[in-house]
Amino acid sequence: MAERWLIVAHDASNSGAPRMLLEVLRGVRAVRGPDWSCEILLVRGGVLAAEFQPLGLVRSLAHPWAQGRGLGARLFRKLIDLPLGQPRRLRRWSKEWRAGGFDLVYNNTSTNGRLLPLLGTLGCPILTHVHELDESLRRFNASADLALTLNHSDHFLAVSQAVARDLGVHGIPPTRVTIVPNFLPALPPPMDEAERMALRQRLQLPPDVFIVAGCGHIDRFKGTDLFVAAAESLRRRTPRRLLFIWIGGATDLAFARHVQQSVRRQKLETVVRFIGAVADARPWLAASDLVAVTSRVESFSMVALEAGAQGRPVVGFAAARGLADLLEDKPDQLIPELDPEALAAVIDGLMGHPEKAVQQGQLLRAKIGAEFLVGPRVQAILTVVDGLKPRGGN
Repeated sequence: MAERWLIVAHDASNSGAPRMLLEVLRGVRAVRGPDWSCEILLVRGGVLAAEFQPLGLVRSLAHPWAQGRGLGARLFRKLIDLPLGQPRRLRRWSKEWRAGGFDLVYNNTSTNGRLLPLLGTLGCPILTHVHELDESLRRFNASADLALTLNHSDHFLAVSQAVARDLGVHGIPPTRVTIVPNFLPALPPPMDEAERMALRQRLQLPPDVFIVAGCGHIDRFKGTDLFVAAAESLRRRTPRRLLFIWIGGATDLAFARHVQQSVRRQKLETVVRFIGAVADARPWLAASDLVAVTSRVESFSMVALEAGAQGRPVVGFAAARGLADLLEDKPDQLIPELDPEALAAVIDGLMGHPEKAVQQGQLLRAKIGAEFLVGPRVQAILTVVDGLKPRGGN
C-alpha cells in the first residue's frame, strides 16, 4: 500500500537536526521500499537542501530574499515574508496536500509550531522529533509557538532521556514520548596511525602535537569559551605541544568576537585555532587525538557520536545532560560540572596514559557499532508511526 509523508524541517543547515533527518529519511526509504514517498517542506533553505532532493519534492517556505542574515533580508523577512508571503504560500500548498493526501506529518523540530494548526487539518497524525532540551526549547521558540508544537503533536520522538524528561516538565506524558537516540548509517573503516598522520598532512595539521578538537557553531550553548579556557588551563599544566582546533562558524557574532579576543588576550594564538565552517567535520575529528564536547546544553551530540565512531576518545560535561546516553558516567569521560579546569585535568591524564585514551576510543566505537546504527533506530521510529491513528481532519 502506498504511503506518503509530509516532512517539515526548520532549515537545511549543516547541523545536527537536518543531518539526522537525512539519515532518518534514507533509512525509512530503505525499509519501506518503493511504495513510500515524501514531500519535504523547508521553512528555510541551507547547504544541505540539494541532499534532500533525491528523497522527494522539496519546497522552501521562506522567500529567497528572506533567508540571509543582512539587514535587508531581516527587514524583508519581518515586514513582508513572515506576515504575508509565507502564510499565502502555505495556504496554497495545503490545498494541494489535502487533494493528494498524506499518511503522516513528520515535524523534525520543536520550532515549527506556527505551522502545525494548518497542517493538522490534513487529517493525518503529526509526529514531532525533538532535538532540543528545555533551554533550547525556550531560546528558539516564542512561548506561543512552543505551546502550538506541544498541543498539536500527536506523539514525540526524543533524542535522549534528558529531552524526554524536559518534555515531561512541559506537561507531555511518557505515553506520548518515545526515546530514539541519534544514529549513524554505518561505522567508518578503522584508521591506523599512519593513515591518521597522512590525514593530518592533508588537513595541514602538525604531526607532532596533541590535538584536541571541538565542533559546532561558535555559540555560548556550545561552550566555545569553555573550550578556550580548557586550552589555557592545559597549557599551564603541561610542557607538551598542544593544538586545540574548533570546527564551525559563528552564529552569534558578538560572542565569537569575545571568544577570539580572549584567545589574543591570553596569548593562545599558537594553541587555539578556529577552522571555520566545513562541509564535513569528520576528517578533522578523525585526525585529532581527543574530542572535547564543551556544550553547556547538549541534547545528545552528533559530534560525540561521529568522533566515537572514528575511535576517538570523547570527554564532555555531565551538566550538559544529553551526553549521558552515549558516554559512560565516569569521571574521565563526563566531568560533573561546567569546569574547564577539571576538563583540562582529565585531558592531561589521558595524555599521560595514551593506552587508556586508545582503549576509551575503541570501547566507544564498539558501543556505537552495537547500539547507535541505523537499523534498530529506524525500526523504532516506524513502530511509532505504525501505531499512530489518523485524525478525523478535513
